[in-house]
Amino acid sequence: MPVCVAAPVAYDPAPLTLAFRRGQLDALVRTHLDPAGLFTPEMQQTLALRQLSQAWAAYREDRSITLGARLVGAECAAERDAFLALLTAILPSPASPLAEAVRTVRRIAVAPLAAEARQAATIATQSMVQLEAVIATLAGERLPTDPLERLLALIDQHRYSLGPTGDDALGATALSPCWAINLLALARSQAFALTAPPLPLPALARRRLFRADLSPAKRRDAAREGLLRAMLEAARDLDRIWRATRRFAAEFPQQRSHSRLGTAWLLLVGLEDLTPAQLGRALGVTKAGAGKLLRQLESGGLARANGMFEPFSCTPIAAAPFAADLY
Repeated sequence: MPVCVAAPVAYDPAPLTLAFRRGQLDALVRTHLDPAGLFTPEMQQTLALRQLSQAWAAYREDRSITLGARLVGAECAAERDAFLALLTAILPSPASPLAEAVRTVRRIAVAPLAAEARQAATIATQSMVQLEAVIATLAGERLPTDPLERLLALIDQHRYSLGPTGDDALGATALSPCWAINLLALARSQAFALTAPPLPLPALARRRLFRADLSPAKRRDAAREGLLRAMLEAARDLDRIWRATRRFAAEFPQQRSHSRLGTAWLLLVGLEDLTPAQLGRALGVTKAGAGKLLRQLESGGLARANGMFEPFSCTPIAAAPFAADLY
């Protein structure tokens, strides 16, 4: 009697990979950020500063801003002020850690000149049209609930590129609202249905996803990789901040209750580099006092001086791999 053999079925591990990463991040968020979790309010504020810095890097890439790599630097004051204004406009609560992070950056950074302030207001006003269009799409009921399908549908509804038959399929992506999607993934992450307790995820999308000459299969793969990358970096940031607090406690075990050294360390972890003047504005202390704090961190191996007129940098903080090979 002949034996029937079923045809082999192709196995696609991609959906399981994305589901695993979502479950992993859900567990980390509950463990670290729940009211009874591992993170103190100060650690949550550090996480918000890191998220804000990453969102600024993505915003610069999405809008082709070549200068101003440092969020609290003196360059690109108008563009940075517009970025902060747009983010503030869409934050659901002025009491959130991200809102406090915006206030911290405004306090640290040099205030824009009058002309820069007018330019920032113009940029923000003109950008609100695109931002509100993406908000309206996210608020609708037509988007799928699956995170990957949801992101792809959102991109499809806002692609301005004309494809291979158009005049400039690549250049048209510069007009895409990729920056708006990434800003909303930061401020209203619950709209993207990635984690049960919402966690801001900067740089969720990349501008190349808006090219119409990108095949559907390649767009799907690139979007999936972007989601995995964003979730992996979020998991690593949670772990880095936890390790940073343990590292500080080991180097400086006996701190007085009124010491500002721990606060200075968490600010440096959040923003990655600071000058004495910037730290002084953040803490409300003199430049000399802030410089003393940074030198103390340097003596403990937590900070690195980069020259007389350069900011102090946070020394690298290793994070758990979190099965990075899945990505």
